[in-house]
Amino acid sequence: MNNLDIYEAGRAVPNEAQKAFNNGRFSGTDINPMWRIKKLTELFGACGVGWYYDIVSERAEEHGGMTIAVVDLNLYIKVDGEWSKPIYGTGGNTIVTAKGAVSDEGYKMALTDALSVACKALGIGADVYFAKDKTKYTAAAAPQKKTAPPVPEQRDFRADMTEIMNAITGGDMKYIATGLHVWSDGKYTAIEQIPDTELAKYLGYAEEHYKKNHSGIPYAYDRKENR
Repeated sequence: MNNLDIYEAGRAVPNEAQKAFNNGRFSGTDINPMWRIKKLTELFGACGVGWYYDIVSERAEEHGGMTIAVVDLNLYIKVDGEWSKPIYGTGGNTIVTAKGAVSDEGYKMALTDALSVACKALGIGADVYFAKDKTKYTAAAAPQKKTAPPVPEQRDFRADMTEIMNAITGGDMKYIATGLHVWSDGKYTAIEQIPDTELAKYLGYAEEHYKKNHSGIPYAYDRKENR
């Protein structure tokens, strides 16, 4: 067996097994745990026959007013009829938040996390981790200072909507509308932040013009935005 055979066979993760996350402290891509189990089974055989794990330790740790469930395990795989040495993995998850909220799935999620760490050593899911070239524990880059956007001139919303709705198709209506910025209560606001009652009036007006003036040609809104 080539040294990279297992790595290459397990590195790619299909899009349907990936899910982006952002919990406020860090962001990245989660891999569906059932995909990981399927990949282990595909490579080595059924759980308990071609691979298995032993739980080395389960414990609760206190950190910053929170209680964290921590699980350590050893993963074993059978290759060419022989069992491997232990492949260590550790994982953790919050079971009691600083505000006192309790999760009854903390240890289960810590176990899933630990198994993912052990699988990572085999290269399973490597493309997700390597493409980011960092882990959730990597220190975040210092935030860049943001400059305040220029205050735009007040626009005639009805005139702009009329022009746009004269040009777009019905399927594009929501896409274009949510990209607009309009004045609401004297403030420059993204249209998705406008109260539903106001938005309904805007879109109702747009729909009237769409029905009367639909032409299906590219819209000319960029010209006005870049003037």
